[in-house]
Amino acid sequence: MTLHFTELSPNEYNNFENQHPLGTYTQSIAQYKLLIQRGHKPRLLGVKNDGRVVAASLVMTESTRFGSAFLFDRGPLLDFNDTNLLVFFVREARQFAKKLGILYIQWEPNVTYAKTDNKGNLIETPNDMFLKLMSQRGFEHQPFEFGMSTTGSPTWEYVKDLSHLSDSKSISKSYGKNVQYYLKKNQQFGIKLRELSREDLPEFKLLTQKTADRLQYHDKNLSFYEMVYDTYADDATFIFAELNFETYIAEENQKIIILNQKLDKLQMKIDKYPTQDKFRRQYNEFDDQKQHHIKRVERATQQMQAAGKSLVVVAGALFIQQPQEMTYLYSGTYEAYKDYYGPYQIQDKLIQKAVANGIKNYNFYGISGRFDGSDGVLGFKTAFDGEARQLVGSFVLPVQPIKYKIYRLLKKISGRQ
Repeated sequence: MTLHFTELSPNEYNNFENQHPLGTYTQSIAQYKLLIQRGHKPRLLGVKNDGRVVAASLVMTESTRFGSAFLFDRGPLLDFNDTNLLVFFVREARQFAKKLGILYIQWEPNVTYAKTDNKGNLIETPNDMFLKLMSQRGFEHQPFEFGMSTTGSPTWEYVKDLSHLSDSKSISKSYGKNVQYYLKKNQQFGIKLRELSREDLPEFKLLTQKTADRLQYHDKNLSFYEMVYDTYADDATFIFAELNFETYIAEENQKIIILNQKLDKLQMKIDKYPTQDKFRRQYNEFDDQKQHHIKRVERATQQMQAAGKSLVVVAGALFIQQPQEMTYLYSGTYEAYKDYYGPYQIQDKLIQKAVANGIKNYNFYGISGRFDGSDGVLGFKTAFDGEARQLVGSFVLPVQPIKYKIYRLLKKISGRQ
Protein backbone atom coordinates (compact mmCIF):
# COMPACT_ATOMS: atom_id res chain seq x y z
CA MET A 1 0.00 0.00 0.00
CA THR A 2 1.41 3.35 -1.10
CA LEU A 3 -0.47 6.39 0.20
CA HIS A 4 0.02 9.74 -1.48
CA PHE A 5 -1.41 13.09 -0.32
CA THR A 6 -2.28 15.42 -3.18
CA GLU A 7 -4.61 18.05 -4.57
CA LEU A 8 -7.24 16.37 -6.74
CA SER A 9 -8.65 17.43 -10.07
CA PRO A 10 -12.36 18.40 -10.06
CA ASN A 11 -13.18 15.24 -12.02
CA GLU A 12 -11.26 12.97 -9.63
CA TYR A 13 -12.88 14.60 -6.64
CA ASN A 14 -16.39 14.50 -8.08
CA ASN A 15 -16.18 10.79 -8.89
CA PHE A 16 -15.07 10.00 -5.35
CA GLU A 17 -17.52 12.28 -3.50
CA ASN A 18 -20.53 11.05 -5.48
CA GLN A 19 -20.03 7.48 -4.34
CA HIS A 20 -18.82 8.07 -0.79
CA PRO A 21 -21.36 7.30 1.99
CA LEU A 22 -20.43 10.52 3.86
CA GLY A 23 -20.86 12.68 0.77
CA THR A 24 -23.13 15.71 1.11
CA TYR A 25 -23.84 18.91 -0.80
CA THR A 26 -21.34 21.01 1.22
CA GLN A 27 -18.62 18.63 0.01
CA SER A 28 -19.83 18.46 -3.60
CA ILE A 29 -18.03 19.68 -6.71
CA ALA A 30 -20.97 22.05 -7.29
CA GLN A 31 -20.28 23.62 -3.89
CA TYR A 32 -16.62 23.94 -4.89
CA LYS A 33 -17.64 25.87 -8.02
CA LEU A 34 -20.11 27.98 -6.03
CA LEU A 35 -17.41 28.98 -3.53
CA ILE A 36 -15.14 30.06 -6.39
CA GLN A 37 -17.94 32.19 -7.85
CA ARG A 38 -18.40 33.82 -4.44
CA GLY A 39 -14.76 34.86 -4.34
CA HIS A 40 -13.31 32.07 -2.20
CA LYS A 41 -10.30 29.91 -3.02
CA PRO A 42 -11.32 26.37 -2.04
CA ARG A 43 -9.06 23.37 -2.44
CA LEU A 44 -9.74 19.74 -3.26
CA LEU A 45 -7.42 17.70 -1.05
CA GLY A 46 -7.15 13.94 -1.16
CA VAL A 47 -5.21 10.76 -0.58
CA LYS A 48 -4.51 8.19 -3.25
CA ASN A 49 -3.57 4.57 -2.68
CA ASP A 50 -1.62 3.28 -5.67
CA GLY A 51 -3.34 5.86 -7.83
CA ARG A 52 -6.89 5.30 -6.51
CA VAL A 53 -8.56 8.03 -4.45
CA VAL A 54 -9.32 6.73 -0.93
CA ALA A 55 -9.95 10.00 0.96
CA ALA A 56 -10.87 13.53 -0.03
CA SER A 57 -12.24 16.83 1.17
CA LEU A 58 -13.36 20.18 -0.10
CA VAL A 59 -11.49 22.70 2.04
CA MET A 60 -12.24 26.40 2.38
CA THR A 61 -9.75 28.95 3.69
CA GLU A 62 -11.10 31.48 6.17
CA SER A 63 -9.14 34.51 7.35
CA THR A 64 -8.64 35.34 11.03
CA ARG A 65 -6.74 38.17 12.73
CA PHE A 66 -3.73 35.89 13.28
CA GLY A 67 -3.76 33.96 10.03
CA SER A 68 -5.98 31.68 8.00
CA ALA A 69 -7.86 28.50 8.90
CA PHE A 70 -8.61 25.42 6.83
CA LEU A 71 -12.32 24.59 7.20
CA PHE A 72 -13.63 21.12 6.36
CA ASP A 73 -17.43 21.62 6.26
CA ARG A 74 -18.84 18.07 6.67
CA GLY A 75 -15.44 16.72 5.75
CA PRO A 76 -13.20 14.95 5.24
CA LEU A 77 -14.63 11.99 3.36
CA LEU A 78 -12.78 8.88 4.46
CA ASP A 79 -13.14 5.63 6.36
CA PHE A 80 -12.53 6.76 9.95
CA ASN A 81 -12.16 3.11 11.00
CA ASP A 82 -9.04 2.84 8.82
CA THR A 83 -6.49 4.03 11.39
CA ASN A 84 -3.56 4.10 8.98
CA LEU A 85 -5.48 6.21 6.49
CA LEU A 86 -6.74 8.59 9.17
CA VAL A 87 -3.28 9.07 10.71
CA PHE A 88 -1.78 9.66 7.27
CA PHE A 89 -4.46 12.16 6.23
CA VAL A 90 -4.15 14.16 9.45
CA ARG A 91 -0.36 14.29 9.31
CA GLU A 92 -0.19 15.24 5.64
CA ALA A 93 -3.03 17.78 5.81
CA ARG A 94 -1.28 19.46 8.73
CA GLN A 95 2.04 19.59 6.91
CA PHE A 96 0.33 20.94 3.79
CA ALA A 97 -1.41 23.61 5.85
CA LYS A 98 1.81 24.54 7.63
CA LYS A 99 3.57 25.23 4.32
CA LEU A 100 0.78 27.69 3.50
CA GLY A 101 1.02 29.46 6.87
CA ILE A 102 -2.35 28.16 8.07
CA LEU A 103 -3.08 28.80 11.77
CA TYR A 104 -5.36 25.85 12.44
CA ILE A 105 -7.47 23.15 10.78
CA GLN A 106 -11.13 22.70 11.66
CA TRP A 107 -12.99 19.50 10.81
CA GLU A 108 -16.76 19.17 11.01
CA PRO A 109 -17.21 15.56 9.88
CA ASN A 110 -20.48 14.26 8.48
CA VAL A 111 -20.59 11.71 11.30
CA THR A 112 -23.46 11.12 13.72
CA TYR A 113 -22.90 11.57 17.44
CA ALA A 114 -26.42 10.72 18.62
CA LYS A 115 -29.91 10.00 17.31
CA THR A 116 -33.15 10.78 19.10
CA ASP A 117 -36.85 10.30 18.59
CA ASN A 118 -39.22 13.22 18.10
CA LYS A 119 -39.22 13.98 21.83
CA GLY A 120 -35.44 14.03 22.21
CA ASN A 121 -35.09 10.56 23.72
CA LEU A 122 -31.91 8.75 22.67
CA ILE A 123 -32.50 5.83 20.32
CA GLU A 124 -28.87 4.70 20.21
CA THR A 125 -25.72 5.05 22.30
CA PRO A 126 -23.87 8.35 21.71
CA ASN A 127 -20.76 8.03 19.57
CA ASP A 128 -18.21 8.96 22.25
CA MET A 129 -15.69 6.64 20.62
CA PHE A 130 -15.40 9.06 17.71
CA LEU A 131 -14.61 11.95 20.04
CA LYS A 132 -11.90 9.82 21.64
CA LEU A 133 -10.54 8.84 18.24
CA MET A 134 -10.18 12.45 17.17
CA SER A 135 -8.59 13.40 20.49
CA GLN A 136 -5.99 10.70 19.93
CA ARG A 137 -5.16 12.35 16.61
CA GLY A 138 -4.46 15.69 18.32
CA PHE A 139 -7.78 17.42 17.71
CA GLU A 140 -9.57 19.57 20.29
CA HIS A 141 -13.31 18.97 20.34
CA GLN A 142 -15.27 22.21 20.52
CA PRO A 143 -18.28 22.37 22.89
CA PHE A 144 -21.52 21.07 21.41
CA GLU A 145 -23.79 23.83 20.13
CA PHE A 146 -27.55 24.14 20.32
CA GLY A 147 -29.85 26.54 18.53
CA MET A 148 -30.43 27.46 14.91
CA SER A 149 -27.57 28.63 12.69
CA THR A 150 -27.94 30.76 9.57
CA THR A 151 -24.20 31.09 8.92
CA GLY A 152 -22.94 27.51 8.76
CA SER A 153 -23.97 23.89 8.64
CA PRO A 154 -26.23 22.91 11.54
CA THR A 155 -25.03 20.70 14.39
CA TRP A 156 -28.51 19.18 14.63
CA GLU A 157 -30.56 17.88 11.70
CA TYR A 158 -33.87 16.13 11.19
CA VAL A 159 -33.66 13.25 8.71
CA LYS A 160 -35.97 10.63 7.24
CA ASP A 161 -34.84 7.22 6.03
CA LEU A 162 -36.31 6.50 2.58
CA SER A 163 -34.67 3.12 1.98
CA HIS A 164 -37.84 1.16 2.78
CA LEU A 165 -40.15 3.31 0.65
CA SER A 166 -40.98 2.49 -2.95
CA ASP A 167 -44.16 4.21 -4.11
CA SER A 168 -46.69 6.94 -3.30
CA LYS A 169 -48.74 4.65 -1.08
CA SER A 170 -45.84 3.57 1.13
CA ILE A 171 -44.57 7.16 1.29
CA SER A 172 -47.95 8.52 2.40
CA LYS A 173 -48.30 5.81 5.06
CA SER A 174 -44.87 6.71 6.45
CA TYR A 175 -46.04 10.21 7.41
CA GLY A 176 -47.71 11.22 10.63
CA LYS A 177 -51.50 11.63 10.60
CA ASN A 178 -51.30 15.43 10.52
CA VAL A 179 -49.32 15.40 7.27
CA GLN A 180 -51.79 12.99 5.67
CA TYR A 181 -54.63 15.31 6.73
CA TYR A 182 -52.90 18.46 5.38
CA LEU A 183 -52.15 16.77 2.05
CA LYS A 184 -55.85 15.99 1.65
CA LYS A 185 -56.58 19.63 2.43
CA ASN A 186 -54.09 20.66 -0.28
CA GLN A 187 -56.18 18.75 -2.80
CA GLN A 188 -59.35 20.47 -1.61
CA PHE A 189 -57.73 23.90 -1.91
CA GLY A 190 -56.37 23.12 -5.37
CA ILE A 191 -52.77 23.95 -4.45
CA LYS A 192 -50.47 23.50 -7.47
CA LEU A 193 -46.69 23.10 -7.44
CA ARG A 194 -44.40 24.76 -9.97
CA GLU A 195 -40.64 24.39 -10.40
CA LEU A 196 -39.05 27.76 -11.02
CA SER A 197 -37.01 29.13 -13.88
CA ARG A 198 -34.13 31.54 -13.36
CA GLU A 199 -36.46 34.42 -14.18
CA ASP A 200 -38.61 33.47 -11.18
CA LEU A 201 -35.78 33.90 -8.67
CA PRO A 202 -36.54 37.56 -7.77
CA GLU A 203 -40.01 36.40 -6.69
CA PHE A 204 -38.39 33.56 -4.72
CA LYS A 205 -36.08 36.07 -3.04
CA LEU A 206 -39.07 38.27 -2.16
CA LEU A 207 -40.70 35.30 -0.42
CA THR A 208 -37.59 34.27 1.54
CA GLN A 209 -36.88 37.88 2.53
CA LYS A 210 -40.43 38.39 3.82
CA THR A 211 -40.07 35.20 5.85
CA ALA A 212 -36.64 36.22 7.18
CA ASP A 213 -37.96 39.62 8.22
CA ARG A 214 -40.88 38.02 10.05
CA LEU A 215 -38.74 35.44 11.85
CA GLN A 216 -35.79 37.81 12.33
CA TYR A 217 -32.91 36.06 10.61
CA HIS A 218 -30.55 37.05 7.79
CA ASP A 219 -31.53 35.88 4.31
CA LYS A 220 -29.19 35.21 1.39
CA ASN A 221 -29.12 37.81 -1.38
CA LEU A 222 -30.55 37.32 -4.86
CA SER A 223 -27.14 36.79 -6.45
CA PHE A 224 -26.56 33.81 -4.14
CA TYR A 225 -29.76 32.12 -5.28
CA GLU A 226 -28.86 32.84 -8.90
CA MET A 227 -25.42 31.29 -8.42
CA VAL A 228 -26.97 28.21 -6.80
CA TYR A 229 -29.39 27.91 -9.73
CA ASP A 230 -26.57 28.18 -12.28
CA THR A 231 -24.01 26.04 -10.45
CA TYR A 232 -26.15 23.19 -9.15
CA ALA A 233 -28.30 23.16 -12.31
CA ASP A 234 -30.58 20.10 -12.33
CA ASP A 235 -29.48 19.16 -8.80
CA ALA A 236 -31.15 22.29 -7.42
CA THR A 237 -34.94 22.48 -7.21
CA PHE A 238 -36.56 25.86 -6.62
CA ILE A 239 -40.29 25.31 -6.19
CA PHE A 240 -43.48 27.26 -5.42
CA ALA A 241 -46.82 26.13 -4.03
CA GLU A 242 -49.46 28.37 -5.65
CA LEU A 243 -53.17 28.98 -5.25
CA ASN A 244 -55.56 30.25 -7.93
CA PHE A 245 -58.31 32.05 -6.04
CA GLU A 246 -60.71 32.21 -8.98
CA THR A 247 -60.52 28.46 -9.55
CA TYR A 248 -60.75 27.73 -5.82
CA ILE A 249 -63.75 30.02 -5.30
CA ALA A 250 -65.53 28.56 -8.34
CA GLU A 251 -65.04 25.02 -7.00
CA GLU A 252 -66.27 26.03 -3.55
CA ASN A 253 -69.35 27.70 -5.05
CA GLN A 254 -70.08 24.53 -7.01
CA LYS A 255 -69.96 22.55 -3.76
CA ILE A 256 -72.42 25.03 -2.23
CA ILE A 257 -74.79 24.53 -5.19
CA ILE A 258 -74.69 20.75 -4.74
CA LEU A 259 -75.28 21.10 -1.00
CA ASN A 260 -78.25 23.43 -1.64
CA GLN A 261 -79.78 20.77 -3.85
CA LYS A 262 -79.36 18.17 -1.11
CA LEU A 263 -80.81 20.55 1.47
CA ASP A 264 -83.87 21.25 -0.71
CA LYS A 265 -84.57 17.51 -1.03
CA LEU A 266 -84.12 16.99 2.69
CA GLN A 267 -86.45 19.91 3.46
CA MET A 268 -89.11 18.24 1.37
CA LYS A 269 -88.67 15.03 3.39
CA ILE A 270 -88.80 16.97 6.66
CA ASP A 271 -92.03 18.64 5.59
CA LYS A 272 -93.49 15.27 4.59
CA TYR A 273 -92.23 13.33 7.61
CA PRO A 274 -91.93 15.89 10.44
CA THR A 275 -91.49 13.20 13.11
CA GLN A 276 -88.48 11.57 11.38
CA ASP A 277 -85.43 12.93 13.26
CA LYS A 278 -82.92 11.38 10.87
CA PHE A 279 -83.88 13.84 8.10
CA ARG A 280 -83.39 16.77 10.45
CA ARG A 281 -79.95 15.43 11.51
CA GLN A 282 -78.91 14.99 7.89
CA TYR A 283 -80.13 18.49 7.08
CA ASN A 284 -78.08 19.98 9.91
CA GLU A 285 -74.97 18.09 8.81
CA PHE A 286 -75.24 19.31 5.22
CA ASP A 287 -76.04 22.83 6.36
CA ASP A 288 -72.90 22.86 8.53
CA GLN A 289 -70.89 21.81 5.48
CA LYS A 290 -72.51 24.56 3.44
CA GLN A 291 -71.64 27.22 6.03
CA HIS A 292 -68.06 25.96 6.07
CA HIS A 293 -67.77 26.37 2.28
CA ILE A 294 -69.40 29.81 2.43
CA LYS A 295 -66.74 30.92 4.93
CA ARG A 296 -64.04 29.57 2.62
CA VAL A 297 -65.44 31.60 -0.28
CA GLU A 298 -65.68 34.74 1.84
CA ARG A 299 -62.10 34.41 3.11
CA ALA A 300 -60.66 33.58 -0.33
CA THR A 301 -62.53 36.51 -1.88
CA GLN A 302 -61.11 38.89 0.71
CA GLN A 303 -57.60 37.49 0.20
CA MET A 304 -57.85 37.81 -3.58
CA GLN A 305 -58.97 41.42 -3.26
CA ALA A 306 -56.11 42.15 -0.85
CA ALA A 307 -53.57 40.50 -3.19
CA GLY A 308 -54.94 42.30 -6.25
CA LYS A 309 -54.54 39.17 -8.35
CA SER A 310 -55.99 35.70 -8.71
CA LEU A 311 -52.81 33.58 -8.65
CA VAL A 312 -50.67 33.85 -5.50
CA VAL A 313 -47.59 32.14 -4.10
CA VAL A 314 -48.38 30.32 -0.85
CA ALA A 315 -44.93 28.93 -0.06
CA GLY A 316 -41.63 28.05 -1.69
CA ALA A 317 -38.40 26.18 -1.05
CA LEU A 318 -34.97 25.27 -2.40
CA PHE A 319 -33.68 21.69 -2.35
CA ILE A 320 -30.30 20.24 -3.29
CA GLN A 321 -30.06 16.70 -4.62
CA GLN A 322 -27.06 14.45 -4.07
CA PRO A 323 -26.72 10.72 -4.78
CA GLN A 324 -26.65 10.21 -1.00
CA GLU A 325 -29.47 12.53 0.06
CA MET A 326 -32.05 15.19 -0.77
CA THR A 327 -31.54 18.31 1.36
CA TYR A 328 -34.22 20.87 2.23
CA LEU A 329 -32.16 24.04 2.36
CA TYR A 330 -34.06 27.35 2.20
CA SER A 331 -37.76 28.17 2.27
CA GLY A 332 -40.43 30.76 2.85
CA THR A 333 -44.15 30.95 3.58
CA TYR A 334 -46.51 33.89 3.37
CA GLU A 335 -48.18 34.24 6.75
CA ALA A 336 -51.52 35.22 5.19
CA TYR A 337 -51.71 31.88 3.38
CA LYS A 338 -50.33 29.53 6.04
CA ASP A 339 -53.73 27.82 6.47
CA TYR A 340 -53.48 26.44 2.93
CA TYR A 341 -50.61 24.16 4.11
CA GLY A 342 -48.45 24.63 1.02
CA PRO A 343 -45.16 23.57 2.67
CA TYR A 344 -46.52 20.07 3.32
CA GLN A 345 -47.26 19.50 -0.34
CA ILE A 346 -43.81 20.79 -1.29
CA GLN A 347 -42.09 18.35 1.09
CA ASP A 348 -44.20 15.45 -0.15
CA LYS A 349 -43.30 16.29 -3.75
CA LEU A 350 -39.56 16.27 -3.05
CA ILE A 351 -39.74 13.11 -0.95
CA GLN A 352 -41.55 11.45 -3.85
CA LYS A 353 -38.83 12.72 -6.20
CA ALA A 354 -36.05 11.42 -3.94
CA VAL A 355 -37.59 7.94 -3.76
CA ALA A 356 -38.10 7.89 -7.53
CA ASN A 357 -34.42 8.76 -8.01
CA GLY A 358 -33.23 6.06 -5.61
CA ILE A 359 -32.04 8.49 -2.92
CA LYS A 360 -32.08 6.80 0.49
CA ASN A 361 -31.93 9.78 2.84
CA TYR A 362 -34.08 12.90 3.11
CA ASN A 363 -32.53 15.72 5.10
CA PHE A 364 -34.92 18.33 6.53
CA TYR A 365 -31.72 20.02 7.69
CA GLY A 366 -31.38 22.25 10.71
CA ILE A 367 -33.17 22.01 14.04
CA SER A 368 -32.10 23.56 17.33
CA GLY A 369 -31.53 20.34 19.27
CA ARG A 370 -34.01 21.53 21.90
CA PHE A 371 -37.20 19.54 22.39
CA ASP A 372 -38.91 21.80 24.91
CA GLY A 373 -41.28 23.48 22.47
CA SER A 374 -38.97 26.43 21.75
CA ASP A 375 -37.99 25.19 18.26
CA GLY A 376 -40.57 26.59 15.86
CA VAL A 377 -39.64 24.35 12.91
CA LEU A 378 -39.34 21.08 14.84
CA GLY A 379 -43.06 20.32 14.90
CA PHE A 380 -43.34 20.76 11.14
CA LYS A 381 -40.41 18.45 10.41
CA THR A 382 -41.27 15.74 12.95
CA ALA A 383 -44.75 15.47 11.40
CA PHE A 384 -43.09 13.61 8.52
CA ASP A 385 -41.88 10.96 10.98
CA GLY A 386 -38.10 10.72 10.89
CA GLU A 387 -35.46 11.12 13.58
CA ALA A 388 -33.23 13.84 14.98
CA ARG A 389 -29.51 13.58 14.35
CA GLN A 390 -26.79 15.31 16.33
CA LEU A 391 -23.49 15.46 14.51
CA VAL A 392 -20.12 15.03 16.22
CA GLY A 393 -19.46 18.75 15.91
CA SER A 394 -16.24 20.68 15.35
CA PHE A 395 -12.66 19.55 15.93
CA VAL A 396 -9.68 21.91 15.84
CA LEU A 397 -6.10 20.89 15.09
CA PRO A 398 -3.59 23.69 15.74
CA VAL A 399 -1.01 23.98 12.95
CA GLN A 400 1.01 26.72 14.68
CA PRO A 401 0.42 25.82 18.36
CA ILE A 402 1.96 28.89 20.06
CA LYS A 403 0.35 31.37 17.71
CA TYR A 404 -2.95 29.50 18.03
CA LYS A 405 -2.83 29.75 21.86
CA ILE A 406 -2.38 33.51 21.60
CA TYR A 407 -5.23 33.69 19.11
CA ARG A 408 -7.52 31.75 21.47
CA LEU A 409 -6.49 33.87 24.45
CA LEU A 410 -7.29 37.10 22.61
CA LYS A 411 -10.65 35.74 21.49
CA LYS A 412 -11.47 34.88 25.08
CA ILE A 413 -10.42 38.32 26.35
CA SER A 414 -12.47 40.07 23.66
CA GLY A 415 -15.52 37.97 24.63
CA ARG A 416 -15.88 36.41 21.20
CA GLN A 417 -15.66 32.96 22.76
